[in-house]
Amino acid sequence: MEILTNILSEEQFRQVLGVVMSLLTERGISDVAVSFGFTPDAPQQDDVGVGYTVPIGDVPSFIAERERTKGFRLDLFDCWIEPLTLDARFCFCNDRDVHVTSDSVEVLDSIRAHWRAKGFNGYPDDLKKNA
Repeated sequence: MEILTNILSEEQFRQVLGVVMSLLTERGISDVAVSFGFTPDAPQQDDVGVGYTVPIGDVPSFIAERERTKGFRLDLFDCWIEPLTLDARFCFCNDRDVHVTSDSVEVLDSIRAHWRAKGFNGYPDDLKKNA
């Protein structure tokens, strides 16, 4: 199953990264696997799809370092974040929206509620409300 945000501004996209890290921290998760998608504009990324285990508190700086040194751009290329102890996978998509996949309805409902509390919609459920 999947939920996603609407298309976000660059600032909102980076805010959602912080919101997701906050939610995972609240759930007691300390580490995630972070991997990056291929980008034709950054051939120096020779480790596409490789998952790096990163402490939750270091994820934003880990991504920023990748942007600084490897030509990656969070709002232009895909970045996957997968909590090591939670049935969820977050894709910070090149379309500047965030997708979450999980087999757990409870996990998706919890993420959707957390997004709403921070002012972001989670689709497809919120799409029905706004139609």
